Amino acid sequence: MIIYSEKIIRFIAEIKRTLKIILTQEVGLKVHGERFYNKSGTVSYPIKIVIYNTKAMLGYFASDFYELGFHERLMHVPKKQLHDIIRHELAHYLAFIEYGAGIMPHGLEFKTICHRLRWDDEVQAATTCLDDGQLEQEVEDNAVLRKVEKLMALAASSNPHEAELALIKSRELLLKHSIDSANIGDNEEKMYLIRVLKQKKESAKMRAIAKILDTFFVSCIFSRASGWIYLELVGTKSAIEIAEYVANFLDRELEELWEQARKENDLSGMIAKNSFFLGIAKGYCKKIQALQQCHSQALIAIEKKLVTMQALVYPRLRQSRSSASFCPTSSKLGELIGKNLTINRAVEAVQTQLRLT
Repeated sequence: MIIYSEKIIRFIAEIKRTLKIILTQEVGLKVHGERFYNKSGTVSYPIKIVIYNTKAMLGYFASDFYELGFHERLMHVPKKQLHDIIRHELAHYLAFIEYGAGIMPHGLEFKTICHRLRWDDEVQAATTCLDDGQLEQEVEDNAVLRKVEKLMALAASSNPHEAELALIKSRELLLKHSIDSANIGDNEEKMYLIRVLKQKKESAKMRAIAKILDTFFVSCIFSRASGWIYLELVGTKSAIEIAEYVANFLDRELEELWEQARKENDLSGMIAKNSFFLGIAKGYCKKIQALQQCHSQALIAIEKKLVTMQALVYPRLRQSRSSASFCPTSSKLGELIGKNLTINRAVEAVQTQLRLT
């Protein structure tokens, strides 16, 4: 997960300052604002830094996003180690620019860049020893996650009263945790970002999934990179982890529901399919809104907090609107199914070790 907070924003600024010095003084490239140029000055590339807390790696370069990522815990290592890791990931970036995609991560091209810049073995094998202990907040987030998982499983009960009660309790638990997280001091508060779906173009199914995910106390954004559309989620750690599972569940479940509805009701065509998906979202959201009426003030507070989070992560966000043809029959059918939709499988966390890419 990518992380944002006031403290992390300052850490990002520190990394950017260091990166710009390395680019100008060691690599010999021109830097202007948030971009740097190739040797001839004809092409510029973004300086995009993100901080994350994924345990699988200490740093990475993502060519799809022209993005350099660094682990949150690097905030606490000696400057020399941090700067070598910055050089290491920058070498990946420069190798991509010079040789293109598809090269081996630490192959000949990467080593050629390092040798040319006189970055020694410490840079090429840059690593650091970090404490892998769980922070208190992480333990609390995981406890909330486990409780919500159990309640979501109960929400699929064949007993209507038990299912509705479990759904209400899961909503209340998520809401309370989101409020508690929002009440932490500004300097300590963290917000998280994760990319959950990837498609060639924005679709009605993606919009339907985003509308449903909005009810899980996350902010949904469509972003574009390298010819793809990504659905990105911003929120607290627990909300993001749950919403990530829900997004992947719905990506499969909506297709299965459409196939069943298409056969049983003699439906066909993309207009009918898109209307059906958006109808499911409408029906599900109506159900959740009815359950949340007694928490209106708390929901307003969470909504304001999500708007603040979104502004910090996307300072220049532009709203987009889409319009398409509409099938009333499919929409009504989807709305009815949406009111009975349950999300009933548990999230499984994967524990991995820190490494450098």
